[in-house]
Amino acid sequence: MLGLIHRLRRRRPRFASRSEEAGAKAITFLFVYLLVIITLHVAAMMAFEGLGIADATWLTVTTLTTVGYGDISAATGAGRLSTVVLVYAGGIFVLAKGAGDYFDYRAERRQRMLTGRWSWKMADHLLLIHAPYRGGVRYFTTLIEQLRQSEWGADRDVIVVTDQWSEGLPAALHGRGIVHVDGRADDPEVLRAASADQAAAIAVLVADLENQASDSIAFDLVHRLTELGTEAPILVECLEDGNRERLRQAGADSVLRPMRGYPEMMVRALVAPGSTEIIADLLTTQGDECVRYECELRDVPWRRVVDTLMDEGYGTAIGYATRSDGRVVINPAPNDGIDARGIFVIAKHGREAMTDDLRATLDTLAA
Repeated sequence: MLGLIHRLRRRRPRFASRSEEAGAKAITFLFVYLLVIITLHVAAMMAFEGLGIADATWLTVTTLTTVGYGDISAATGAGRLSTVVLVYAGGIFVLAKGAGDYFDYRAERRQRMLTGRWSWKMADHLLLIHAPYRGGVRYFTTLIEQLRQSEWGADRDVIVVTDQWSEGLPAALHGRGIVHVDGRADDPEVLRAASADQAAAIAVLVADLENQASDSIAFDLVHRLTELGTEAPILVECLEDGNRERLRQAGADSVLRPMRGYPEMMVRALVAPGSTEIIADLLTTQGDECVRYECELRDVPWRRVVDTLMDEGYGTAIGYATRSDGRVVINPAPNDGIDARGIFVIAKHGREAMTDDLRATLDTLAA
């Protein structure tokens, strides 16, 4: 049933290219119609009023635009009748039809934009593919807020490709510099409507965390994007760690685990490519880990703590917990004198546990 619905939806006129073609044809028709009226009236003034082509054209234009200087006017009955029929009747029709077509076009254009059936002519934008089925609006709200706080994304347009918002962009996302394209991202027409080949960066999200086929869908999308000729870096969320290398080989520049509670991770991946892989690695038990070494340090320059741990081969100190209230201070200034009850270290593999040698070394710093 869902497949049938998608097929039926695909049969409707999708994007604005058809609407633009219809609008162009209407404008062309009105222009030609107006040109015919002008030509016929000029000819009538030359025939019935005996005017030269310059004076006949001047009379036609001033009459048609309702300026009416009165320096030249139709004097014969046939000339006056021609003016009434060709200029007044024809001109009123053209203006009325032109205004109606324009307002109809504007209304249809707005409706298409709101419902995601507009072909966006954008460049250097962020393209997000898929919206999470649960909490998608909240996720994007936080993601956009974080994006706007970065230099890279402060003023960058955002397009979301999803088939969940066919009734329009959720109200909570209005006014945030975000628009959407309604449809499935495996449809080349949808990707073109989102200007995928002109994007500054593309992120393929896992729409359904419970769908085991999500990685296969992502693989197909990466392939389609590369076929489209996009040169933008492609970030892909991956459910199974075993598929990470497969996605990289397909053309993904960065692969990260879905973290729905932390949209900031996606922003970090966009602003500083590769940073999320470092953070994700620290959260696992493989390789180096972020650990806390309990200690008592009073007014010790942070530089000495960092240098000592590195010299001894333990790892890189990144912050500390204060003695007074346990508050965590991250990346303090080198010459800050710290009072710490514990320090956080990216510990080398095999150095995760506190040792007597390390305790003695830290006691020496505190002395």
